[in-house]
Amino acid sequence: MHLQRAPRSSHAQGLRLRGYGPALVAAWKPFDGPAATGESGSMAIIASADTLVRPLQDADVAVVDDLSWHALAEVGRQFGFSMGERSEARIAWAQARIRHIATHDPEGSVVAEHEGEVVGVGLATRRGSLWFLSLLAVRRGLQGVGVGKRLLDATLEYGKGCEAAMICASPDPKALRRYGRAGFALHAAYEAEGFVDREELPAELGVRNGDWQRDRDLLEDLIAARRGAPYGPDLDFQQAGMRLLIRDGATPADRAFALSRNGHIATLAAASQEAAARVLWATLAEAEGEVTVGYLVANQQWAIDIALAARLPLKLTDTLCTRGAISPPDCYLPSGIFG
Repeated sequence: MHLQRAPRSSHAQGLRLRGYGPALVAAWKPFDGPAATGESGSMAIIASADTLVRPLQDADVAVVDDLSWHALAEVGRQFGFSMGERSEARIAWAQARIRHIATHDPEGSVVAEHEGEVVGVGLATRRGSLWFLSLLAVRRGLQGVGVGKRLLDATLEYGKGCEAAMICASPDPKALRRYGRAGFALHAAYEAEGFVDREELPAELGVRNGDWQRDRDLLEDLIAARRGAPYGPDLDFQQAGMRLLIRDGATPADRAFALSRNGHIATLAAASQEAAARVLWATLAEAEGEVTVGYLVANQQWAIDIALAARLPLKLTDTLCTRGAISPPDCYLPSGIFG
């Protein structure tokens, strides 16, 4: 694609913490926290057989959100990413996300309970014949005793009969081992994060502001073409506070969209790499601070090239896990929350 470079413009250089707006972005990533010690210095030990895996209830939501946040914050300290500030707005968004999935996928929403206390959670969705793991979290100090495996097994049971399955995973090696042993192929992925070199921005991208109602069919068609299933109710949930950019050129191959919030690319789907490049560049051009583009696997070289051109540092932190009739989709940057 031959694009003219845009003139330099000034943008605020504020720090953008990991996450998008009020969203608890990183909490979607499946993980077990590291071992925690009690006052005596010995690790708390429970037997998996003593733990009840049951459906998630509304009364569990606040506890589930809290344990997920703190478990992943510990993973972040180990692997070099920040969860940012745990504000009231982010808590409200995270709890709304949990309730959304529990409402539409009650059989895929489970918790682990030990002696009356919630110690883990698993959230999975089914859209068409695609199963997606949105969250797997176990309280710190309880890994290695089978709690995470039982939660994963329960969510996988919900996906029984699905032709394809996908997970956007954290760097936690224990989680990756668990997914690999469950039959998932592990695809190492880059994350691009930093400040865009605005002198490299192309001009005349031919991208417009999206209209959630008018463009809904276009979005769902592109999502289904890339991953095999539309978003359905998950698209409705993402509308609040999300930026939508559209490329709808003269041919069916010249169509794309990108969802973003505060510089974080939440989802991108396109009919071609050229159309995908246009909406990615347009989204980067709008960012006023740091940007994050995640799950850049080997077949997303078009996006990796853009990150390099924009002088965004790349690091290997993500893993896209696939099983069944799906491989990493081209021209598609998945949502870590909804796939």
